[in-house]
Amino acid sequence: MKCFDPRLGAGVLVAGAALCAAVSLATGHSARAEVPPDLSARPADAALEVWKAAALMVNEDAFVADLRSADAHARYHLPGARSMPGANASDVRAAAGARSVLVYAGKDEVAQKVTAELRKGSARVWYLADGARAWYLSLQLPVPLFSESGPPDGYPEALRTVTAWFEKPDAAARSRVEGALQELARANYQPTLLKAGKKAAAASGAKKKISGGCG
Repeated sequence: MKCFDPRLGAGVLVAGAALCAAVSLATGHSARAEVPPDLSARPADAALEVWKAAALMVNEDAFVADLRSADAHARYHLPGARSMPGANASDVRAAAGARSVLVYAGKDEVAQKVTAELRKGSARVWYLADGARAWYLSLQLPVPLFSESGPPDGYPEALRTVTAWFEKPDAAARSRVEGALQELARANYQPTLLKAGKKAAAASGAKKKISGGCG
């Protein structure tokens, strides 16, 4: 019976590691399996960031209430949002029925207050942090125009998949859209010239601040 040769074993391990690294470089992915971002809307979180809000709309057909003025809604709004200027919790619940609810307003404080009132009757209620502005900057703005670096591989395709779904929802494509949302959340690619206002613009040598005015 032959004894195990430690030098041979070490060689096999080194070769395996080298092969794994080569595959990782060739495919552009880490050799370590990545855990997909959790986009589920948890009752403990009253506020949702854009990717979780989008997943809620895709997976649960959530009712979206826009509490801003009618003019602000006409200028820009989330897909399928109902214009409900100044609506209170009772108004929103009556319009939403038994559906999950996503609220947004011109100020988070307004959306937070209505959400808190609605949660007295149901935990399936959230508000979109930073409102329509956050949605616009993440899903509508031509990001490469305002960023110092190009989007990561797969990002443009994932973005097209999501925006196309909101233009024409298709229940059969929900799993594919959720995968695209996870890709966008994982990359977290954002306009670098808009992240921190004047400070970021000065650091990047920009001549002026760019604003995403969505109400």
